[in-house]
Amino acid sequence: MEERFPHCRERPVTNPSGIHQEQYYSPDTCTELFIWVRIVIGTYQTISMKLQEKTSLILILLLIFSITIISVVVSVISLSSYRNLEEDYVARDVSLALNKLGDESDTLSAIASDWGPWDDTYHFVLGTKPEYVQANLLPETYPNLRLSLILIVNERAEILYGGAYDPATHTVVDVPASLLEHIRPGSPLMRMDNPRTGTDGILITPEGPMIVASRPIVHTDFSGTPVGVVIMGRYLSTEEVARLAYLTDPSLSFVDMHDPSLPPGVQERLHESPGATTPVIQVLSDDKVAGYALIRDIYGNDSLVLRINQYRDIYRQGITTTLHYILIVLAAGLFLGIAALFMLDRLVLSRIMDLSRQVSGIGKAPGASPRVSFEGNDEFAQLAFEINQMLDTIDQARNGLLASEARFRELAQLLPQTIFEMDMAGRLLYVNEAATATFGITAGMIQKGVNVREYLIPQDHGRMQTNLAAVLGGIKSTGQIYSLHRADGSLMRAIVNTAPILREGAVAGFRGIVIDVTDRVNLEEALTESQEYLETLLMSIKVGIVVIDSETHTIVDANPAALEMIGTTRDQLINLPCQNVICPAGPGECPVTDQNLMLDNCERSLITKSGATISVIKYVVPVMLHGRSCLLETFIDNTARKQIEAELRESRERLSGILRASPVGVFETTPDGTLVYVNERWEEMTGVAHEAAQGKRWTDTLHPLDRERVGREVQEKIHSHQIPRAEARFIRPDKTIIWVYGQAVPLYDSEGKIRGYAGTITDITDRKRDEDAVQLANKKLNLMNNITRHDILNTITGLLGCVDMAKATVSADERESLLNEIKNLTRLIQRQIAFTKEYQEVGVRLPVWQNVNEVISRIRQSFTSAEITIVIELEDMEIYADPLLEKVFYNLVDNAIRYGEHISMISFFFQVSDKGLFIICQDDGAGIPPDAKVRIFERGVGRNTGMGLFLSREILGITGITIEETGVFGNGARFEILIPRGTFRFIRK
Repeated sequence: MEERFPHCRERPVTNPSGIHQEQYYSPDTCTELFIWVRIVIGTYQTISMKLQEKTSLILILLLIFSITIISVVVSVISLSSYRNLEEDYVARDVSLALNKLGDESDTLSAIASDWGPWDDTYHFVLGTKPEYVQANLLPETYPNLRLSLILIVNERAEILYGGAYDPATHTVVDVPASLLEHIRPGSPLMRMDNPRTGTDGILITPEGPMIVASRPIVHTDFSGTPVGVVIMGRYLSTEEVARLAYLTDPSLSFVDMHDPSLPPGVQERLHESPGATTPVIQVLSDDKVAGYALIRDIYGNDSLVLRINQYRDIYRQGITTTLHYILIVLAAGLFLGIAALFMLDRLVLSRIMDLSRQVSGIGKAPGASPRVSFEGNDEFAQLAFEINQMLDTIDQARNGLLASEARFRELAQLLPQTIFEMDMAGRLLYVNEAATATFGITAGMIQKGVNVREYLIPQDHGRMQTNLAAVLGGIKSTGQIYSLHRADGSLMRAIVNTAPILREGAVAGFRGIVIDVTDRVNLEEALTESQEYLETLLMSIKVGIVVIDSETHTIVDANPAALEMIGTTRDQLINLPCQNVICPAGPGECPVTDQNLMLDNCERSLITKSGATISVIKYVVPVMLHGRSCLLETFIDNTARKQIEAELRESRERLSGILRASPVGVFETTPDGTLVYVNERWEEMTGVAHEAAQGKRWTDTLHPLDRERVGREVQEKIHSHQIPRAEARFIRPDKTIIWVYGQAVPLYDSEGKIRGYAGTITDITDRKRDEDAVQLANKKLNLMNNITRHDILNTITGLLGCVDMAKATVSADERESLLNEIKNLTRLIQRQIAFTKEYQEVGVRLPVWQNVNEVISRIRQSFTSAEITIVIELEDMEIYADPLLEKVFYNLVDNAIRYGEHISMISFFFQVSDKGLFIICQDDGAGIPPDAKVRIFERGVGRNTGMGLFLSREILGITGITIEETGVFGNGARFEILIPRGTFRFIRK
């Protein structure tokens, strides 16, 4: 390398001052460039040998990978789409079949609706039109309407007409006995609660599944109480299923839910489907797919499964299409891959081999470096051009390196600052002329190994070593200030910056620059002036300032404000221990120097000359004063603030006590209505804790029906500068509703702007409940008076008619019969008048909270002579009801004894549910028949006056309480009294 680049040999360096140093090697740029060229040439030779093979392999693998990915993705997406399309078609056919089955059910229901709401049918059930069957229910009626059977049943589930059509004989036969099992009270086929609606759907019978429809029998205009039902049915026979299949899908069939022909898992999927009619699609084989749908009967039970089978033509076509697409992609990829390899070899790889041969020849050629010759204008031609430019750069760098080295040497000699280099031990290797002039360092001294420490004061030796170690650790030198001895013996303060010298990747020493900063002494004078200004400022400030020696903890100085607060003079305070005046800690316990605490804005005590203690706010800062470590303590008198805090605390405690003892709820909100404070009474009334209430708007706590109204009223009063007042409902977390009366006043800040609102709420639930109860009671009394007056007038009209008939008749027997009728009508009037006496007390007095245990216990005393046991299993609870509540429980016990026949025990117990509180009265008597469970609460129903349970229901209804009979006939009566939330409470002792 030295023969080819003669200017890159090692050369000793001699500076212009004549100082001959150890051999110094400058950074040889030409050598580095030459090595880089050799590396490039070798790499080119190695890579170009295998590039063609690697490129071919990569392209082949990339082609295989791309085709595989495309095939997999296309297969997944395409087959998935065809599968989804196939399932959509099957699901559509299943839904069509379900809709058609529903149409058949609706059609049958429409036919039944023509026969149920019909005056002729109505009179036939009542027995006033015996010719109805002969005129309307002919054998031809069945096939004309495509019916399998017709039933006409009265309200007691008694069959007045029943006929089934035999298509083989074209005659009407008896209805199968298995179907008659479904004609009973409570059956969906006996539904008569709405004259305009009925029941239709599937019914499973031993003879096979049947579409049935039932409609109530009423007048043609839907008036009157239903007296029975018309039931029509149509078997899902083979012919009927074939007709449905012709209209929907030829493969339509209906199978039993537990049919073994169903594929495994279909039953579970049918039960798990989101809707009762949601189709379930099942692939049976590669050729067939089936759709299933669950059909429930009129009882809501799983009855049938609708099934449709189809061939998988769509999916098979999708497989064929996907395979053709993959083959096309494979052929195209193979053709493109071969073409790409051929073009890559002709256009790229062959040119790379040519370039590699030329570069290899440059590395082996002796003498001057030849240049690369390459035709074309592509990237390879550009690379050849760049290589030639690099070779030109190497030649230029080789020629300009000596000139550059000489130029930088001359520059170092011309600098006024000291430039130096030293080895790891601190021995100087090179200095410029400025160092020779300042410190007197000669070439002979450098050859003898003069050390830089000889020019440093001893105190800086350790710091120099530390800073050099930091530079070795990779930290950039920040310029440390050192004290150095000049050649004339004077002391110079200088900033020294150093950097490591690297030789073959290792640190061989340090080079640096020394900058004289002796002139900074002038700044010290300015600093002294500044200190005098600061001292004047401290002496005039009205904050106490004390300077304490950090080691002895004696007071060094104090300003006039501190002397005034302590009540002493400066001479008396100086040299006193700080513990005597401003620090209560003992010797060795100083919070700052001994415990390393920061006293910043801390509340402490100050001892005056008279021994009194005053509160101060203290700040302590460590400072250096005249080379002495001190503590600068500042403090201000805190007595006035402490007094204000005490008064404020007392005021807050007084206000807190008032708010806790307040009988009304107190709250505070921001201007936008967000709650920021509520007292304990507010929490008790609303059931919302203080933490949960914070951040809510006050309107969020109101009932949705009151929220807009109350918000509007409050805003109107605020805009008109009136005090907002309103009554509203509040929903507690337990869903109970209370009524509150609220009012609020604005709160103003120091600028007169509204910063919020403070107000109170008062619980007026009992008052509102009383008002509602009185209003309801008055309404019931008025209604009952009108009814009673109407009944008595009707009875009197009948009575007068009987009197006129008795006068006109000449028959003694007829007159006797009329006199008995007059007696019965007179007794009826007597009972009606007696009822008004009992009913007149209902709602007269306001509802009250009553202990249920005590009320029933008083009732039990009235029946001690009866041979029955009355069991009370109730907790201490109160309900809000009319004062006649005792009469309700009396009537329940009295009715049980009168009509229970073999009754021996009556029990009272309770249950709590989401609806409210149930108080249950249950006996072991005969019970109530199903058809009388509702009528027993009607007026006049019963063997005595017929008013007891009617009156009980009216008494309970005043406060929203309901009662119903839910017992099983034959096992005893069971009356459930439902008390809604907010009208019952448990007594906690």
